[in-house]
Amino acid sequence: MRLHRFFTDSKIDKTKMLIKDERLIHQWRDVFRYNVGSEVVLFDGSGQEYDAVIEKLNNQVSEVRLVRERRGIIPKDSSTGLGREITLYQSLIKKDKMEWVVEKATELGVSKIVPIVSERSEKKGFNIERARRIAIEASEQCGRADVPELVGVMELGEWVKVAGQDVIVFDFSGEPFPCPIIHNTNPASLFIGPEGGWSPKEIERFKDLKIEILSLGRLTLRAETAAIVALTAATLLD
Repeated sequence: MRLHRFFTDSKIDKTKMLIKDERLIHQWRDVFRYNVGSEVVLFDGSGQEYDAVIEKLNNQVSEVRLVRERRGIIPKDSSTGLGREITLYQSLIKKDKMEWVVEKATELGVSKIVPIVSERSEKKGFNIERARRIAIEASEQCGRADVPELVGVMELGEWVKVAGQDVIVFDFSGEPFPCPIIHNTNPASLFIGPEGGWSPKEIERFKDLKIEILSLGRLTLRAETAAIVALTAATLLD
């Protein structure tokens, strides 16, 4: 039987450990109805994961015994995953759609998610703590042994400075999307605009910075669809 996987913020470094995370205890007691002797898989984001047996469980604390350790799947690690570090710069869109992007981007192996404010963004704020919980749950479900980094909302002038190498902006006006360009293992930063796309001013700024602008096709995609299509292409290796 496949064991359920759970993330813990506490560093796992001992044969036995106490779990005081209210989220975990609630899941174990009230959702999964675990008891003493139930088996789980734990990971702390370090890349290792552990088979564990619950030896104590009440409404305040749980004690688990670690019985097996192994290297888990880290998407950016070539030995276990895709071998590519991908950062998604996503212009803010409606809350439910933005959270959906966080969930699916996690499943696709993104390393970092950066919400950005662009001229046509529908929202200016984003609940990072809630988004991190969504990313944790997605990591638990999909089998990765880390959780993507989520950073605070960034303004236009900030994200251009920190994007790094292999920056690709996706826009309907861009050149046709040539898959071989991103079929490599270099770190990449993918920029997805909001509903309505990037403004002419933003497009000109990208061009001034010699940033590549690519199109995902002739059809106009919703912002959340464009993010998933771009990430899917970026994580496919030769």
